[in-house]
Amino acid sequence: MGHTTVADIDVEYRLLQERLDRNVTGAPDSPALQRILRLLFTPEDAHIARQLPQVISLSALAEKLEVDPDWLDEQITSMAQRGLVLDFERNEKRYALAAPVVIGFFEFTFMRERSDAPMEEYANAFEDLFDDEAFVRSVFAGSTQIGRSFVREEAVTSEILDWERASHVVETAKSVAVSLCPCRIDASLRGDGCDAPVRTCLTFGGAADNLVRSGIAEPISNAEALIILGEAKDAGLAQTGDTVRNEISYMCNCCGCCCGMMRSIKKYDIYDGIMPSNFLATIDSTECRGCTKCAKACPAGAIDVVPSEGQGRRRNWALVDADRCLGCGVCNDVCRWDAHAMEERDDPPYIPEDTMERVALMAVERGKLGDLLLDNVGTKLGPIAAASLRVIERMPLWKMAMANQKIRSKFVSTMVDQVKKRVAARV
Repeated sequence: MGHTTVADIDVEYRLLQERLDRNVTGAPDSPALQRILRLLFTPEDAHIARQLPQVISLSALAEKLEVDPDWLDEQITSMAQRGLVLDFERNEKRYALAAPVVIGFFEFTFMRERSDAPMEEYANAFEDLFDDEAFVRSVFAGSTQIGRSFVREEAVTSEILDWERASHVVETAKSVAVSLCPCRIDASLRGDGCDAPVRTCLTFGGAADNLVRSGIAEPISNAEALIILGEAKDAGLAQTGDTVRNEISYMCNCCGCCCGMMRSIKKYDIYDGIMPSNFLATIDSTECRGCTKCAKACPAGAIDVVPSEGQGRRRNWALVDADRCLGCGVCNDVCRWDAHAMEERDDPPYIPEDTMERVALMAVERGKLGDLLLDNVGTKLGPIAAASLRVIERMPLWKMAMANQKIRSKFVSTMVDQVKKRVAARV
């Protein structure tokens, strides 16, 4: 970066924060976020990361930054190994993309053991960030979320689709990798960890290949991944994965005490912060003994044990809050009285087909479509931007108007008008 001053460095971190805030999950400025950025990113890292669009080739990035391609290749490799950016290769060409805070460089920081970094300081810094309600709400704004709950398929007696089965996702993945659970590692570094297993974070396909190449994950077989999944279920952990139906990229095995998403939705009452499964826990009051095991096991705090009158005597029994229930089925595993069941929801959530559609939906809902388009200028807009436009095209006209009001983009406004004309022509 040549000769720099303190003011120059401050600008780099401010611009990096602004770049991160353009992601669909957001990153509003705060002292906690600034502390994390300065801990994880050198000024050179910040200078590069703040100028990364959604996806860009390293050759194009070197030209954009006016730097030596070999130097940039080394920098991106170092940043990828530290979990600050993502990179991949396609057709013998290397690409880089900006990593958000979550799911992104928070997870990548704690997904393996590291002796080269002040990990306890990192953990305390992230804890301060997750105590910032503005940051948490920026992550979980909108109705489409980054994570969804998998149901305990063993507890379901009705039809269940392949993309709803955790076992099917693991069995059919083209490649699988495992990492340490970042949330439980983070909690243990702060002295708040639990006894649940930690080698449980699974990634699949291209995501697995990328993390293995960066040293963040280790490759494993599908058979070993199924064993890890089974052990996680036996430990009472809930499965949370990518909010997509196809090409699922990750699956966490979450506890209610350490999981960042679980803790946040309970602390701030954001119970739609994780997309629920298509199933809902139900309890047969005639069989329930009020033992409290299900209430203690529920990672979302969706079950209360309350007193009631029954059979001429006062007793306790469990009640499920349907608005809080994630449909994970953990409660079903711990019930000794066969009082629990998993039933299909009357209004199941919409799960996007793939990552492109998920990001597009999140961008439209959160008023970030303009940012998404701008980040892809010079990259032929990219498939994510194209997917965003397709999402708007499929929207009812009133929803398009709402999106247009948020985005205030002449380009999108023109596109919406064209869609309206096409709709009118079909009537």
